Amino acid sequence: MSALEEIPMEKNDFLLYNEIIYHIHTCQDMDDLKRSILAQVKLMIPYTYASLIVVEIDPETREIRHSDPFCLPDSFTALEEAWIDRDHQDESFWVSHAPESIVVRSSDLTGEARLESPIFQELYQQYNIYDTMSMNLAYDHQVMALLTLYRTRADGVFTDQEAFYLRALAGHVNYAYYTMAQREASKPPKTRTMEELVQDYELTRRETEILGLVFQDLNNEEILDRLHISRHTLLKHLQNLYRKCGVSSRWDLLKLRP
Repeated sequence: MSALEEIPMEKNDFLLYNEIIYHIHTCQDMDDLKRSILAQVKLMIPYTYASLIVVEIDPETREIRHSDPFCLPDSFTALEEAWIDRDHQDESFWVSHAPESIVVRSSDLTGEARLESPIFQELYQQYNIYDTMSMNLAYDHQVMALLTLYRTRADGVFTDQEAFYLRALAGHVNYAYYTMAQREASKPPKTRTMEELVQDYELTRRETEILGLVFQDLNNEEILDRLHISRHTLLKHLQNLYRKCGVSSRWDLLKLRP
């Protein structure tokens, strides 16, 4: 039995735990489930930011691809998309390879040295992030997503008790996510032409141009090189696209691809 498994759960926490499980298993669609997971986890484990990122593994090369960040608050999505562009630089990247759910805290991996890493310095520092706790979602030895919670320095590091709580929720979160993914995959796809997308969402010329490049699987850096615009301008156009198209991430935009 591991150290995390030996930590007892208080009666009130156990009641809350059961309430969280109920909400997770009664969601109506994938977006509802993602939002519920992040919101319900926060009831037991306070955090400043959180994300749920889709994980796909190439069956032949075993190469990992992260995509479709779903974040609370929504404004955190831009940072997670930047992280996806350079995910191999993160010391916890290996978590996405694990065939079963594990919980990892960045403060355990490298201690205070984590604050000097490129990821912390160039991405997390602007949000005053001090510690992270991640758990991969896996079912039947298949990795599906990566859940990450973030805290600022004022809130301190994640505790052993909180790591235990997250691990205790893993089985239910994994099964709910797996069954919802299977249900979503069985739905017939709905596609529209580019012209219909432009008309339906009232896109500007520049928004249409950027959407076309996103549909070509270009990342932010490649789009910047192609259009010769500033990063701020690109992020502003992407936010407008998300708003007009009623989506919350780049991956959702790709689902609209003709």
